[in-house]
Amino acid sequence: MDVNELIAGAAPGGSVMLPSGEFEGPVVIDKPLRLSGQNTTIWARNGAAVRVRSNGVTLENLRVEITDGGECDTAVEADFLTAVKNVEVLGSVRGFGAADGKFDVPKTIALGEFLADAENSFTLSVTVPEQTEIRCSAREVRFSPEVLKAGENKLSVYVSGISAQTVLYAEILFVSTFTRRIYLTGKASRTAEKADLREIFAERRQSDKSDVICLTAARAPEKGDKIALRKGQRVALLPYVGSRFSVYFGCAKKCAADIDPYVFLLDKDGKALGNESLIFFGKERSDCGGVRYFPDDGHIEIDLSAVDYRVEKITLAYAVYAADSVNNFSAVSSPKISVCTDTERISFVMDELTSESCAVAAEFYLYKGEWKISAVGAGYISGIARLCNSFGIDVE
Repeated sequence: MDVNELIAGAAPGGSVMLPSGEFEGPVVIDKPLRLSGQNTTIWARNGAAVRVRSNGVTLENLRVEITDGGECDTAVEADFLTAVKNVEVLGSVRGFGAADGKFDVPKTIALGEFLADAENSFTLSVTVPEQTEIRCSAREVRFSPEVLKAGENKLSVYVSGISAQTVLYAEILFVSTFTRRIYLTGKASRTAEKADLREIFAERRQSDKSDVICLTAARAPEKGDKIALRKGQRVALLPYVGSRFSVYFGCAKKCAADIDPYVFLLDKDGKALGNESLIFFGKERSDCGGVRYFPDDGHIEIDLSAVDYRVEKITLAYAVYAADSVNNFSAVSSPKISVCTDTERISFVMDELTSESCAVAAEFYLYKGEWKISAVGAGYISGIARLCNSFGIDVE
């Protein structure tokens, strides 16, 4: 889908409604209209991802981000007065008055270790361009003040009631004209000193295998949320399935082909952590416990909060057992994966496969602190062994 083509076809004063997913910019709006999304991201590698070149424009229910630039790179720029409703940005803005000012808040507030089962407190200095409200739905985390004034503020963070050996991971929203999302991390320990207004200076990467408590300020999934992905489409997982879900495979077969799932746990470079990072019928559970294979019906269960901290991508593939020139995906119609909680929330039909013996169906990947799903649907004639080798896994 080309967003600029939709805008070009819209009448002045009309509306362009975007579906869920991610769309590459830059998007240029050169006529009065309302551009509205639904869990929709517009992104660009650098330069403004959304550019407003007309008056009478409204932006609503969008996320706009720069992927390769820095926090100071412009994500949204406007030459005319523009209405903004529920727009999250990763980057700066230009043409929005006071909102153009400096937003200096760490992308990640790393608390380090703190005393378990106690109230701990931390302080840091943050700068915001205009009056800003801090929102966090986690009862274990409290901010003071919750409303910041324009300019530099001394911010206190209070964390309480978190048990030992638990890694804290929370999403925090800073809401003003635009919304910005940051992440709060730390680890509760019985042997750590109690933090009493401990000053926070810099980020630190959490690097252990402790239990993780995900405390999110984002919208909880609703029962009606559902999306059918197209090949190449990417969406955030949280609004649909949260951090724990199951994946089922279904298709219509023209022969008695056995199709088995293979799950690869990969690091930031797309390489397996070792041969134990492959979950399939020969190894039904990952060492970290975050991924399980159920042989009775072949479904996969994934708990993102439990995967090894080094894992930044989970690749899900399916392979035809004992594949040959007849026994392959040409004997299968409408192969589909369903990502489910209590019901199907995300689906993807791999309708471009032919004589391939295996296919990568989807990737679950961590991007700037947020887990997403990418609909891949890429087939491989060379088989599952070659796919394993590409991830650094030795197979016979």
